[in-house]
Amino acid sequence: MPVVRREIAPERHRSSLLVIDPRSMHCPVCKEGTSLEPAPLEEGKLAAWRCSTCNGHWIRNADFWRWRAQVGHNTPETPVTEPPARTAPEAAGLRLCPDCHHVLGRYKVGHGIGFTVDRCRNCDGAWLDGGEWEALRVRNLHDDLPRIFDDEWQRAVKREVQEQTTEENFRRRLGDADYQRAQELRTWLDAHPKRSELFAYLQLKHRRD
Repeated sequence: MPVVRREIAPERHRSSLLVIDPRSMHCPVCKEGTSLEPAPLEEGKLAAWRCSTCNGHWIRNADFWRWRAQVGHNTPETPVTEPPARTAPEAAGLRLCPDCHHVLGRYKVGHGIGFTVDRCRNCDGAWLDGGEWEALRVRNLHDDLPRIFDDEWQRAVKREVQEQTTEENFRRRLGDADYQRAQELRTWLDAHPKRSELFAYLQLKHRRD
């Protein structure tokens, strides 16, 4: 189910923390001993920090909104046309913010994308595993990054997962062939100008049988 886009004013978000010594910024995945290095995204316009081991990226909240202000517009989401791009496997375990060392929360992206992204609940910085920024960019969801963490977005993702589970249950119960025929029938009915009359006829026929 598509989510209606709405802009989030950057002033609603806390500013990111500034770290004086970049060597104290450690990768949330690779942990101690692996420092993050400056690695700007978006042709150098978006300040970011990268782990050279896992290729993940850390993006501070203030830096993201500074880049969005430069862009000046939100690009429309690109529909799913092919399987999602392969990303690095998501490592299990607790992840800590590279800036303030608070625990990172994980948020499902949805919209046909299977991975999660991490956000610090204290400074609002975001961590993306290797390949995830690129995967979001393909779908034009990269400029929606803060919205992914909103309750509204996450409720829509939950509904999407529930719908997918329901569809998969019907597929198992009906079998692939009958499920495909049912899908074709539903598509035909949804587009028919006399959809209501057809549904009423089928329900009447069902009751008689």
